Amino acid sequence: MSLSHHYFLRGNLLAFAVIFCSLASMTFAQDKEVDAESAKRMLKVKEKNKGNSQKKNSDITNATETQENSNVFTLGTLTITGTPISSAEETESVIDRDKINLFEKKDVGTALSKVPGVLYNYAQGGRYESNVVVRGYGLRYMPIYIDGIPVYIPYDGYSDLGRFTTADISSIHVAKGYSSVMYGHNTMGGAINIVTMKPRSELDVTGTLGIGQGDSKEENINVGSLQDKWYIQMGASNLSSGYTNLSKSFVGKDSAGRLIDSKKYAYTTKDRRGSIKLGLLPNETDEYAVSYSKQKAKKYPSSGVGGFEPTTWEWPKWDRETLSYVSNTYFLDDKFYIKPRVYEDRFKNTLIGFGGSRNGSHYDDKAFGSSVELGTSIISHNQLKLLLSYKREKHSSFNTYEGSSIKIPGDSTEATQKFYSIALEDTINFNDYWEAQFGIIHTKRKASATGIGNNTAALIQKYPEVNSMLAPTIRTTDPEAALFYKPTKDHTFRASIARKTRFPSFKEAYSNYSSGSTGKCPSGQSGCTSGQIIPRVTLQNPGLKPENAMNYEIGYSGMPIDGMTVEAALFLNQAKKAISRTAIDYNNFPGYAITQTTNLPGVTERKGFELGVDYVINNKLIVGGTYTFLRARNKSDPSIHLADIPKHFGTLYADINPVEWLHIIPTMDARSNSYYSTSGSERNSGYTLYGLKFSFTPASLKYVSFNVGAENIFNKNYAKYDASYASPGRYIYSNIRVDFY
Repeated sequence: MSLSHHYFLRGNLLAFAVIFCSLASMTFAQDKEVDAESAKRMLKVKEKNKGNSQKKNSDITNATETQENSNVFTLGTLTITGTPISSAEETESVIDRDKINLFEKKDVGTALSKVPGVLYNYAQGGRYESNVVVRGYGLRYMPIYIDGIPVYIPYDGYSDLGRFTTADISSIHVAKGYSSVMYGHNTMGGAINIVTMKPRSELDVTGTLGIGQGDSKEENINVGSLQDKWYIQMGASNLSSGYTNLSKSFVGKDSAGRLIDSKKYAYTTKDRRGSIKLGLLPNETDEYAVSYSKQKAKKYPSSGVGGFEPTTWEWPKWDRETLSYVSNTYFLDDKFYIKPRVYEDRFKNTLIGFGGSRNGSHYDDKAFGSSVELGTSIISHNQLKLLLSYKREKHSSFNTYEGSSIKIPGDSTEATQKFYSIALEDTINFNDYWEAQFGIIHTKRKASATGIGNNTAALIQKYPEVNSMLAPTIRTTDPEAALFYKPTKDHTFRASIARKTRFPSFKEAYSNYSSGSTGKCPSGQSGCTSGQIIPRVTLQNPGLKPENAMNYEIGYSGMPIDGMTVEAALFLNQAKKAISRTAIDYNNFPGYAITQTTNLPGVTERKGFELGVDYVINNKLIVGGTYTFLRARNKSDPSIHLADIPKHFGTLYADINPVEWLHIIPTMDARSNSYYSTSGSERNSGYTLYGLKFSFTPASLKYVSFNVGAENIFNKNYAKYDASYASPGRYIYSNIRVDFY
């Protein structure tokens, strides 16, 4: 069945699911106590609070039983089914499906906003891309995985998080600073692993139908079946928005540059995704799974809507297709396991309107990778792991004439990167109180490209040495170590140190173009005469070196009082060889004004404190929140400021359950002011936003909830990183959700 047929059927399937679950819940309700739902809610939260400690002390059989009623696809996590969870994995920040639904987060970026240390930026600007900043690091420093498969865009090492919907996600894991070497290379700022759903029973049905302001629509359904020896999970989703309501006090410009009292952010997004996963369970410990997913997205200015239009750029295609196989097998009396992964990830992107023209810019990127993880507990009190991995990234691009599929001659490029990694990790349990983890990863990168001089032909003709720069083979070795102290099962203290590396992206190494404009040479330059009109060129730099950093951290996670979970950390990161675009240079290539991406000297420092708390006060009230203090600076040149990084940011929420069938969820998100420009001359003000949600679960419909709520309820006018762009105003939504298993 084609993907379009899946979407055609999704409404009928979800309607059937609602009816089926309603009938089932009315049948089962007669046998339940009046307060069963409240008791279940308390038990679920307390089990989550104590789950990590219990899993540490479980054997293979108990670990398998723990996962039976979970919708987490465990093969997609670092933990192997049946092995104890290490303290390092316990300290990762996790937002699970319950919280994603509680806060009505529809994409990965907004969901991550509820994780301590993570700052979310709403989609803005010419590219209309949303992103997160983790302890001061952007997504180029934080590879994104889905079930352990890297899915960041090969060209720029980046991704638009607004395109990753949460419809079929069970949890999102965030490793910050210290992260297991089993994640592989490029984890300078940590790693984000999106884990998809797995069926919990013979019939597992979840789905949502929702609407909201701005012609937004949400439709998704996930159907799965867990049998004794196999399982299947299928999903289809559609998420779309015609425009975004803005604050009444925001004043912007239309596409003609005229000031307007804007009420709408006139930009449309459409995201569709289909997925299927088939797994085999031959015994209690082994698992084999094949997964396939396809997503199709569009972004474009809204015609006929009117309002604020910050860009004429449009993406008629933002498509991704991923096929993967992953398994784990135990052997030799369960003392050894092997976990192979093989995957292919394809990304096709079309951008129209870049560079002032309506020509089309097309990407056709492919990534093929394979890895094998070997583990053993044959040495007493040791869990040894070895990772061998290979990844080949290929970026192809070409341009077409406006309104045509005809390629522009001589305007195609190709670049390839190959990564080879070997990693070793040992987790040592000295006794019931002390645990240590040591890891090291060695990576080699080989890169090549063709056509990278197409856009700078005139410069190359005059300076042939520009075209002779070859990308060198890069080798890096990153060690790390962590120590954990557990005075009781409810408390874990930790200290860690890790060296991390980030390799240059294709865009940073090979991006080159003539800006299409010329400028006047300023006075005091040796490469041109004052007032002389000279062309401006952005020049490639295949010889870029990787950035590297030292991460230091001390932290705590646990349950200081019954019902309260806490995660806290003090962290320090010192980075060298930062990759950044230079100022205009008039002297190295006389007759040209050159900018180039290069490695900057000096040290960039990020340090701070983060805190996350969830407290089950009683069966009527849960409260929680996050707080982060972050100071980021260029130690070598304090006059250079790091933009869009506030010193303080955080969240608060409450889940109030006054009666069995009603939940009231108020929320708050806040951040202090931040620099907009690196010069420090421009700042964006801090702000506080409030939200409110009501969730109704009638006693006769235990598996169905009705939700209505509002974000930014006071319609505040604020700016994320540039006051010239709009941020969302008040947004009102409603939906019906099914969760039956």
